[in-house]
Amino acid sequence: MTDVLDHLEADDRTARRRSLIHDVPPGADWNEVEEAILTRRSIRRFKGRQVPAHLIRRILEVARFSPSQGNCQPWSFIVIRDKAMIAQMEAYCVAVCKVMTAKLNYTNYPRGSRKRFFTELKSRFFNRLKRNAMHPVPMSAVKMIAEGRFTVFHKAPTVILILMDKRGVGIPEVDIGVVGTNISLAAQSLGLGTCWIGFSKLLNNNKALLEKLGATAPFEITEAIVVGYPIGDPTNNHVSRQTHEISWWENGRKEILY
Repeated sequence: MTDVLDHLEADDRTARRRSLIHDVPPGADWNEVEEAILTRRSIRRFKGRQVPAHLIRRILEVARFSPSQGNCQPWSFIVIRDKAMIAQMEAYCVAVCKVMTAKLNYTNYPRGSRKRFFTELKSRFFNRLKRNAMHPVPMSAVKMIAEGRFTVFHKAPTVILILMDKRGVGIPEVDIGVVGTNISLAAQSLGLGTCWIGFSKLLNNNKALLEKLGATAPFEITEAIVVGYPIGDPTNNHVSRQTHEISWWENGRKEILY
């Protein structure tokens, strides 16, 4: 009798596994997960309405199940929904951007001037020191923030700070990217909009604010994701994507696909 029951349970497990295998023919419509990925957009204009707290908790529960190297889970979250706190964070980041613009933007000074010459040297030095951070894209945003033409947290009602444990196994930055992606896609599936905020790392230089937020070592703020209800229909915004060359190896042959 026991052997028969074991056999039936084995058959049941096999049936469940097979039911998880989807037969997707070529050219089939995108499924719900794929649709969430393809329709997600970075939102920078939000309605004033606050996101219900239970939806944020739901998003973080999805984030908690993100894969990580060695299941190390090198992340922690701080949720800010207090307007005064978000305003304080915004003000600090704006102040830093103003300092950066004044010290590194050599176009502020006339050509041929000593001030422009030495500021350009300083800018080139920092560009070599921190190539990613000093790239023209973030630096142009720095100038816009300093001039009040661009906001850091986009006036979103909820800010999720993602903290990284620097002791994480392997490359914890990759794990942070995974958990942040899950946050964005979970929010997208709930009809919410999100945007990654790299400038949130500037907050790591404000010890008083870090203490107030409860962001303590060995954790550090590595990203933030703002969440809210988008204004308009963001899927109407076309986002260009490059087509990359792919080396495809199969049956002892290499093909180049795009």
